[in-house]
Amino acid sequence: MTDAPGPSRRIRMDARASGGGRVLQAGRDLHVSEFHQHTGAPGPVAVVEPVLPADDALREVFVGRSAESQAVLAIIDPAHDASATVVVSAVAGLGGIGKTALARSCAAEAVSRGWYPGGAVFVDLDGYAPDPADHVQPEHAFGPMLHALGWHGPVDGHPRGQAAQYHRLLAERAAEGRPVLVVLDNAGATTQVADLLPRSRAHRAVVTSRHTLAVRGSRTLELATLTEPDAQALIVEQLALLRPGDTRTRDDVRGTVRLSRLCGRLPLALHIATALLAADPAQTPGSLADDLEGAHSRLDILDDGERAVRATFELSYRRLTADQATLFRLLPVNPGPHVAADTAGRLIGLPAPETRRLLHQLGRAHVLERAGEGLWRQHDLMRVFAIELLGRHGDDQNAAANRLLDHYIIRAAAAVRTLRGTSGPSAVFDDADSALAWFEREQPNIQAAVSMAVTFGDSDGALRLQEAMVALHAHHGRLTEWESAARTALRFAEDERDPDGRSWAMSNLAHALSAAGRHDEAATAALELMLFHREVVREAKRDADGTRPAETEDPSQHHGPARATTRGLLRDALRAVVEARPLLDRDAPAHAAYDLLIEIADAATGLDPLGSLSTQALREAVASSHRAGRRRSEALACARLALTEPLDGTGTGTASRWQLRALRVMPPRPAPEDRDAWREVCALIAAFPQRLALADRASPVGDRLHAHDGPDTPFTDSVRAFTSAVEAYGRIDDTAAQASLWGELGGLALQHGAHDHAWAGHHHALNIRTALGDLPGRGRSLAGLGEVALARGDFAKAVDLCHEASALLEAGGVTLDAGRALTSAAYAHQNLGQLDRAADAARRAAELALAAHDTAGRVSALLAFGLALRDSGRTKRASRSWRQALRLAKAAKDPSVYHSTRRFLDAVGFHGA
Repeated sequence: MTDAPGPSRRIRMDARASGGGRVLQAGRDLHVSEFHQHTGAPGPVAVVEPVLPADDALREVFVGRSAESQAVLAIIDPAHDASATVVVSAVAGLGGIGKTALARSCAAEAVSRGWYPGGAVFVDLDGYAPDPADHVQPEHAFGPMLHALGWHGPVDGHPRGQAAQYHRLLAERAAEGRPVLVVLDNAGATTQVADLLPRSRAHRAVVTSRHTLAVRGSRTLELATLTEPDAQALIVEQLALLRPGDTRTRDDVRGTVRLSRLCGRLPLALHIATALLAADPAQTPGSLADDLEGAHSRLDILDDGERAVRATFELSYRRLTADQATLFRLLPVNPGPHVAADTAGRLIGLPAPETRRLLHQLGRAHVLERAGEGLWRQHDLMRVFAIELLGRHGDDQNAAANRLLDHYIIRAAAAVRTLRGTSGPSAVFDDADSALAWFEREQPNIQAAVSMAVTFGDSDGALRLQEAMVALHAHHGRLTEWESAARTALRFAEDERDPDGRSWAMSNLAHALSAAGRHDEAATAALELMLFHREVVREAKRDADGTRPAETEDPSQHHGPARATTRGLLRDALRAVVEARPLLDRDAPAHAAYDLLIEIADAATGLDPLGSLSTQALREAVASSHRAGRRRSEALACARLALTEPLDGTGTGTASRWQLRALRVMPPRPAPEDRDAWREVCALIAAFPQRLALADRASPVGDRLHAHDGPDTPFTDSVRAFTSAVEAYGRIDDTAAQASLWGELGGLALQHGAHDHAWAGHHHALNIRTALGDLPGRGRSLAGLGEVALARGDFAKAVDLCHEASALLEAGGVTLDAGRALTSAAYAHQNLGQLDRAADAARRAAELALAAHDTAGRVSALLAFGLALRDSGRTKRASRSWRQALRLAKAAKDPSVYHSTRRFLDAVGFHGA
């Protein structure tokens, strides 16, 4: 997969994976926060780093602050019963005076001395960011600090709860004799630090600010500019670090003095000027001072200190190449705290190796600072300067921002896939460790990019990035963050009207709540997910049926059926139900999952030729209702599965087992008031043998002739299916339905030549109908018995049975069945040699069929009439009868009527038209 923009923006994170501060942990060493508002961007990102021992920290030239360092170390030494907090501020609010460097140096030295076994953390509060909304407040920092200090257990979801956990952790460390050091950098106001300061004197805090802050119980240390000797020493030592053996500062002492004065003896400006000197071996300190003096003259409107810093900025920028300058200006487009080569490459549109070289060059020019292995950041003053240049030069910020968002979206999606083990052969990351390392490195940038995407109105981009955050929290099992990120993703998906994103976020929210032990809330969230997908399924079914009203609002604006096929939507709904069902069954109304699964099965009918989607939905419905103890729902789903599962080549297979399970689930004797409710189950159980009968009639005749032989054949399966259906109706005392089933079994058995089964079936039906006083029903059973007798060759019994049946049926107004019974009687008379009686019976049968509009019955009667006439020597009349039958058969809607007629006529040797 390549890191390219465009269609990849629609990549769906495939992991499973509000107000207040939300904790994000970027990895072992870096902790950041996300802050959610109900609408708009998520807000400031708090970055919390562990303080490394001096030997492990990045090497920097730090001179001229020995007295200040000793003062700070004396205050933060836990062995001294001194004030617990020191506020390091700048004289006259100067930026670039070295506050952060002093705080970092002292903290690293304290950690090296083993003073803080309870932990030491560094937090950038960004209190001088141009936009006050970007100032990190305590509620943004509590969560990351808890993680960085090793809090065990879930972090509270509300800032007040996080504050309580934070101070409880500090109290526990104090009681254990394990002091903690908190470094709060770049505080712009007392409100940014007050709630973060430790309450126990066992702990220490260092606060840096450009202004003197009124912090209770603190000691203030104001930093002035470096002394002239110290400023010159910084230039000498920094140049020796950048260019070992360089003697220009010793050769041009006067120029070095001028250079330090023009830099206002501010460490930041001195570092930049020295980097310029190192970059040009032909330049002397004096000539660089001349250039810097020219820059000063253009900035007379500024105060001395600010003018010194800005002059070095201007001069340093003018010395950059075109590519270096472009990258420098575009770096602030990245909203996060640091940038890596691959990300910077997307900003400027260059390959990572070339961009890496540019970053190193900018670092040597001291317009960038190292933020870790392969990471770079801009000093806040330098960032403001770059933003001014960005506007001045008219760079295409939108294009750069879009490239950046694409980069984070694509890489985040690839990282999630790798963590889930679903990456393909073109995976961006080699393994899960490399993906996780990237995530940990880039998490604060991704979270900041979410804010940028919202600000730019790119809710789709914000959603994709937020989904990555959800997946990462789910992967780590960080429950509070998982829930918060899922809620944010849900809001983004609703704004984007993205049904896939909405379903995904709702599912994650439900699972996060469940994992946190909040089962009632999880069940409610799962129920909301069910209701959402119910609407999607109904709309999909309306689309498939073409029944959506033309004037109604297009629901695709809310549920997006146009974004996928109907089958795809149904599969998505099914997947959502499967994932949420365990949560729903625990505490919420279980019927919600069941009802939705049934709707999915219904909607899939006709859309899925193999029936696999309907079958899968029904199986899930069985599992859902079984777990919930809802027996009737379980029986209904089982019975429906018997009608959906495919029939195998030798028997009924799985389908038959589902019918039997439905019967087992059904109570032996449902309560009288429940019998009507169970009648639907009985009807579905009874539909299964009818399904088998239809399948049997569709199979070739030769395959059915001996299909009743053997214990495990399609016919024996049918017998068992009919018997089960009879038993089901017996449990609700519906004997009329039992009689109908016995009659159907008798007819099927006769087709298979199973005369004993056929006789028994019709005889059971006759007994029941006689007991019920159902005369027409009794007539149908007698007719069935007559057909069996005819097939057995017991023609005399067949005559008696068929005539009795016809009389009962005709008296009851059932002329169709009466006519067919007489046709059977005609064939029985024919076989007894009673040709006149056969002709009379057939003629009357044809009359009854005509009255009943029974074309097939009339054709059959005319064929029997013609046969009686032919055998009695009346061949012309027989031919007329057969030709009439053939004409009717050709006109019949059922083509099988014509084919059976043609076969009969061929058998008797009649070939007339």
